[in-house]
Amino acid sequence: MNKLTRTRFSGRFALLATLILGFAFISGANANEISDSERAAVEQHFQILDQQQEASDNQTLDTFQADLDSQLEQAEEEFMEGACAEHELQFDSDSQVCY
Repeated sequence: MNKLTRTRFSGRFALLATLILGFAFISGANANEISDSERAAVEQHFQILDQQQEASDNQTLDTFQADLDSQLEQAEEEFMEGACAEHELQFDSDSQVCY
């Protein structure tokens, strides 16, 4: 036996939801405007946040760059050690040559 469950659409529920959303929108539209001094304080706050975010981004990028440089240097040394070993030579990391 195959039974389907049906949910009936309630016009009253839709009307109630529309009224609630309408009142929420209207109450947001009637919010008090901020004064010039308050606006200046908010702008100053956002400038401080922008500066802090930029400093944080720069620090993160510097850390990533340092990690990448370290990994690259290690990979280069491993590659050269392998290439030198193929030719039965030793790799000198100070002079970056096989001998």
